Amino acid sequence: MGIRGDESAGKLTKIATVALTGPPPPLDMEFKANSLTPEFVRRGLNLGRCFGSKSGYRLLHPRNILIPNANIFSQNQGKIWWGDLDLEKDKATLERIALHLHRRLYVLEEFDGRWEKAQLPFEEVLCCARWHTGGATRVWYVPRFLKRSGLTVSQLATVIKVSPIRLLRKQQPEIGLEVYRRMAVCDRAFGEITAELGFRRWGDWWTSPNKKLDGKRPLDVFKTGGTLEIGTLFGPAAVFRCLRLPGMLAERL
Repeated sequence: MGIRGDESAGKLTKIATVALTGPPPPLDMEFKANSLTPEFVRRGLNLGRCFGSKSGYRLLHPRNILIPNANIFSQNQGKIWWGDLDLEKDKATLERIALHLHRRLYVLEEFDGRWEKAQLPFEEVLCCARWHTGGATRVWYVPRFLKRSGLTVSQLATVIKVSPIRLLRKQQPEIGLEVYRRMAVCDRAFGEITAELGFRRWGDWWTSPNKKLDGKRPLDVFKTGGTLEIGTLFGPAAVFRCLRLPGMLAERL
């Protein structure tokens, strides 16, 4: 314990020193420039770039896509830049930077790529990315999701509510990333739940007759516009694993 004099009261006050234990804080503790950052600066995108008032900027540019404190990742280098981005104005600059660096750049929102998330597996980068450079590309890892689920292209498209063609042809960045996100979230949620029920592949649950659906296959119910109540089919605990699905699958792509 330390002791500090309190001159105004003419008294001595005891100060307790507390030793903190536990895991250390995340290592990011704000991102530092790396070997790729100078190219951003050279193109006018200074590290930590700030537009000032975000609400004011949106009022001045209501049709633009503002991403405050955006994070830029690449597949092999991880996080390589952060700062305010206006995708309406900055896309062309980012394309030039990507061309010079010979790599595709992925734009993530502030809290999807900061602090403990400054280092992410590439699959998580894809799940969080809002946009990427390089134009249209095929949706990532479709064969992997088909193998893990055991579903056909048509069946997987039904589950994630997209046209089958989305899984087979090149898609523009925003669409391709959304298709990947739907596959990844379904794979994670249903993979865990159905494994606990004894299914080897999570798609087997979708294609098997279900007593709680009067012997119908979940895939057929879903395909004809029916609603699958997760809590009823899997139990209340499963609802929390599938929180993102209702909003994500609200519209067909």
